[in-house]
Amino acid sequence: MKYDSQEQRSLRTLLKWLGALVLAAALAGCATTRPPLAESLRQAPAIGPVGTEYRLDRLASQSGNSDSLAVILSFSGGGTRAAAFAYGVLTELKRAPLFWNGARTTLFDEVDVVAGVSGGSVAAAYFAAFGDEIFKSFEPAFLKSDFQGGLLSSVRNPANAYRLSSPWFGRSHLLAERLDETLFRGITYGDLAVRGTRPFLLVTATDLTQGTSFEFSQGQFDLLCSRLDRMQLALAVAASSAVPVVMSPVTLANKAGKCAAPPAPAVNPRLAAADAYLDSEQRPFIHLIDGGLSDNLAVRGIIDAIAHAGGVAGALETSGLQSIRKLVIVSVNAEQGLNTVLDRSDKVPSVAEVLDAIASATLAQRSSESREILARGAARWRKELRAAARAGSSTLDLSVDLYVIEISLRDHPEPKLRGELMAIPTSFSLPTEDVDKLIAAGGKILRESAEFVRLRKDLAIDEAR
Repeated sequence: MKYDSQEQRSLRTLLKWLGALVLAAALAGCATTRPPLAESLRQAPAIGPVGTEYRLDRLASQSGNSDSLAVILSFSGGGTRAAAFAYGVLTELKRAPLFWNGARTTLFDEVDVVAGVSGGSVAAAYFAAFGDEIFKSFEPAFLKSDFQGGLLSSVRNPANAYRLSSPWFGRSHLLAERLDETLFRGITYGDLAVRGTRPFLLVTATDLTQGTSFEFSQGQFDLLCSRLDRMQLALAVAASSAVPVVMSPVTLANKAGKCAAPPAPAVNPRLAAADAYLDSEQRPFIHLIDGGLSDNLAVRGIIDAIAHAGGVAGALETSGLQSIRKLVIVSVNAEQGLNTVLDRSDKVPSVAEVLDAIASATLAQRSSESREILARGAARWRKELRAAARAGSSTLDLSVDLYVIEISLRDHPEPKLRGELMAIPTSFSLPTEDVDKLIAAGGKILRESAEFVRLRKDLAIDEAR
């Protein structure tokens, strides 16, 4: 995370209040606040009613968008910078009309899966929860609001200060409450399941002790013998955005082995370090932090799912999507430029500067690794799809065209503006002019992407046949 002078002041203020909380706890004793949702998860049976289980294959047969055109989006981390950039891409997808399977639609309306980490998870979850409403309310409710200021005010509230002295209640719970009040309105994964419409939402956090991705999916929660349907979207997004030190980890209970669910390896062996959750005696609780620390592009879960299914053809067959003709993967990367200011001074860096440098370097490395894995995977998947078509796969009865579209701030064609965009700090509040620049950049970079242009052209040709 990069801090400008204003953010450094905010961090110092936050740390000052945390010190006051420690003193208050010592003088008055600690609060016993326990997040109600965490309690309900610990008490919940393993698997919820079928109608509230949130799984992609259950949504595929209930949704109105076309199976033959499969669109997957992934939104990287980066606070409001990432959310605004992702919003710009969504806006451009909405402006991309097409005539497909005899009906007028847009690429936005054809999205089947949306994945996100950290700041990108805010946009992903809002899109999954509210669809088209994102174009009416997301800017005023989040992108152009002083969300961070409101969060700091919440921390300073005396009632919340006392709650924060509880060993079970942390700053990320206040973040979840703020997200719920301003954006998500109490919506749970069970609500999304009952609605039964796409896009399917994948929010990813990081397992604090394992350092691996933790996916908010029923498959992951099967390993914990827990129900995802009672989980509020706000808490999942808060866990994915829990930047270490600034935010507290979010804790879930692990009830592995105490339910009637199938053995975890049979449930979902593809999930990262699945066997690490099987011994609930050794790991009765799972602590989650910022998802960007394990996968800042939110693509690893998609890549792992394809690998576990034996390739992209198998993944499509098991997803519930039928008669795929075109598969589109759009990776939206709001990665920030490295902060090299420290390298121009011989002064000892401050604590905030050290945290900034470590976070920036770590996220840059994770993003680079994910980009490389995605590029290698795309080449392999194209070969697999051609082979599956030749073999006469039951689902892939037509040749499937694959489009992997990478949208990055690094690809902005104007050098000066590109530098300005990549220098925008990671925070939950940005000046309106920066938000507007990021939204415009998302649309422009997607619109001018060679792979996106190829997709638009092929869609037009395919429908003309």
